[in-house]
Amino acid sequence: MLWTSSVLFRQNIEQHKHNVHEMVVCLTGCVNIQINDEQYSLSSGHSIFIPAQYAHSINIIKQAETTLLFACIDPPSFDTLSTPTNRLFLNTLSTGKFLINNEFQSTDNSTKKMLAVAEELVNSPNSSSPLHASLKEALYLRLLFTHMSGAGYEESTSELATLRMNKAQNWIHDNYALDITLEIVANQVNISRSHFARQFRQHTGFSVIEYLLKVRCDAAANLLASSSTDITEVAFATGFSNLSHFYRHFKRRYGITPRAFRQMIKHQGNTLTAKSA
Repeated sequence: MLWTSSVLFRQNIEQHKHNVHEMVVCLTGCVNIQINDEQYSLSSGHSIFIPAQYAHSINIIKQAETTLLFACIDPPSFDTLSTPTNRLFLNTLSTGKFLINNEFQSTDNSTKKMLAVAEELVNSPNSSSPLHASLKEALYLRLLFTHMSGAGYEESTSELATLRMNKAQNWIHDNYALDITLEIVANQVNISRSHFARQFRQHTGFSVIEYLLKVRCDAAANLLASSSTDITEVAFATGFSNLSHFYRHFKRRYGITPRAFRQMIKHQGNTLTAKSA
């Protein structure tokens, strides 16, 4: 269930915790909120998301009249708001990341947006009608989106995605000879298959399978150039399950067959030796 209320604060609230996710928006004045021994300051247009069971206290700054919007929702209801598009975003919030949108991360424009959405939520009808409940949920999601935008979500998740994709690439380079699937690589960086597939293509320009085949072909080319290992053994050693599959993908990458590649490298080596002599 989603519950919202605008409250004029007159006294501090001692440390407590509860079983709902609590979104707090400062509408007027200033307030300090302490979460798990970390203190955050909110002024007008700034917000904080407190996941369920996070111990917190609220202290008002006496010089200013302080009004706060509370938007509280129990975890099961919060989970029902999840869609394929926003799932990662909501999971990030519920696990305690991007707690605060504050003056060091947000802009005047983002705080104005936050206040505008908060005012809409404050003025939304208090009704059990399914239509009004749906409208309130939509406003609540807009509030969360605005909070995350002002907290630098896109910039931070972009950096995180780069780290994850680099880790995935390194893992493929270290394990290319194994029987690898999209799901296996996605599990290495702890994100869903579909989300990982999109991020990996954006980061590398290849699908996971395309990238794996490229790495395998490059490893095979290195073996062909540096050893006399039988071509069939080279294929199996670099993760190809059969010879025809190996020949097809190697020729697609290098333009010639593995045998012709080896002969070309050998000829170039002989030419270099003759020139050196």
